[in-house]
Amino acid sequence: MEPDALGTAPEEVTVIWSRQAKPGRQAALENVIDNLAQAMSSATGYEGVVSLRPQPGHPPIYTMVARFASQADLDAWVSSEIRGRLYAEAEGVSVGGLNVQQAAGLEGWFQMPGQPLVVPPPRYKMAVITWAAIFPLLLLANLIAAALLPNVSPLIRLLPVSLVLIALMTWLVMPRMTKWFRFWLYPEAH
Repeated sequence: MEPDALGTAPEEVTVIWSRQAKPGRQAALENVIDNLAQAMSSATGYEGVVSLRPQPGHPPIYTMVARFASQADLDAWVSSEIRGRLYAEAEGVSVGGLNVQQAAGLEGWFQMPGQPLVVPPPRYKMAVITWAAIFPLLLLANLIAAALLPNVSPLIRLLPVSLVLIALMTWLVMPRMTKWFRFWLYPEAH
């Protein structure tokens, strides 16, 4: 991500779109969703999408979770001609309109209260991915902090280490870990 005029990088944005298929139109809505995912992949700032299909016996609600490098990139995609055309196709085979949720930065780590559109992965999977991300960072940060601040109490060293780790986990590591391991976190989407 390129910094803006103030030297800050734009914040990644996660957007969740969901809609319910009309009775008997599930295949048509799935086709539109596949076309949306394919078209979105060439959009500026696109960082990935996961499409979640309904489980048998549940309402035919289809969900797309997409990640863009910035709000401007997401806005450009939303206002694009291809997205508009595919949105109109989706409207014709769905009921109840489009439900949209958006999260940026730290919010993307957590499920939004009262909005269970995306079923989170099992907790053990989230724990394993979080541990795999944080263990090497924690080890490296502690080694560096001990070398740079050898005469400082470990409790005091923990303050800058924890601040750096939280920032790295939120904006750099976890978005990538989620993308790299989505095949394991969301196997039904593949």
